[in-house]
Amino acid sequence: GPLSSTFPIENRNVPVPMQALKTHLDRTKSLPFVKRISDFHLLLLIARFLDVNADVPALAACVQAQATIPEGFQLLIESIASS
Repeated sequence: GPLSSTFPIENRNVPVPMQALKTHLDRTKSLPFVKRISDFHLLLLIARFLDVNADVPALAACVQAQATIPEGFQLLIESIASS
């Protein structure tokens, strides 16, 4: 499938720090943005900051189809990573 599994897995005892998102995005700069976020655990982390009923399904559909991520989502995700 289109998902990778390189992003840290969230654990009940040790939550994934936001720095992991920034590190992951920096490490994958050469890839198209859709490929950079095509990781199940990364999407779970991002879902904490998005509207689960509107934004998450739209973003997941882009990842599933490997379609271009709308610029607004890209800016939002990069902003989350920088916080």
